[in-house]
Amino acid sequence: MRTVSYQNLLAKFTALRGVDELLDQEKSDFSNSLNHRIKQIWIKSRWPDLTVVVEKTLRVIDTDSLKVENGVRIDNIDDLFEVYSVFEKNPYEDHTAVRLPFYLLDGHLVVSQSIKADKIFIVGSKVPHDDYGNGYFSGQGRDDIPAFMEWALLAYAMHDFYLADGQSDKALVQLQKAEEHILEAIERFERLESQNRVTVNVYPPSNFGSYLLAQRNL
Repeated sequence: MRTVSYQNLLAKFTALRGVDELLDQEKSDFSNSLNHRIKQIWIKSRWPDLTVVVEKTLRVIDTDSLKVENGVRIDNIDDLFEVYSVFEKNPYEDHTAVRLPFYLLDGHLVVSQSIKADKIFIVGSKVPHDDYGNGYFSGQGRDDIPAFMEWALLAYAMHDFYLADGQSDKALVQLQKAEEHILEAIERFERLESQNRVTVNVYPPSNFGSYLLAQRNL
């Protein structure tokens, strides 16, 4: 995945503002805006650049609120943010991988007790960092901000600045620019995905006790 650094974005935002240096409070505002907007964009779409496959071991879950045979705790784990789909094999490595029905409850992912596999492969998104501008006052900050977010983040930051400054008309223009950048990124990724589809076996059950084999795109 192509990335851009926090300091690079800060320099571009400073240039867009038309100043040589931001005040400390302005740097803080930019950092807060950046962190907020990254998390917004993160869940806007199923971005290929943020997609991961995580292997988890199934186990019996026996809590006061949940008792199941096949489950795995996913609440606040450090390698998975959102869940898209679940397989009994890695779908990007094995074309015979079968998509499994699942549900989320009380911080756990649960699959049917009839599933005999010991492990499952969860396709989902990476976990975003809490603070991408950490240490920005000393010229630091993270260098792994997804590059496809760059221009949307800058437009959002300008929107937030104009809005706080009472310049509503200019803020609206920047908001529209940010949303256009997001739509362009979504369209670009959709084109790439349509050219590189992975076909897998899927069980689309009406409930956990009924399975019909079909072919679906991942």
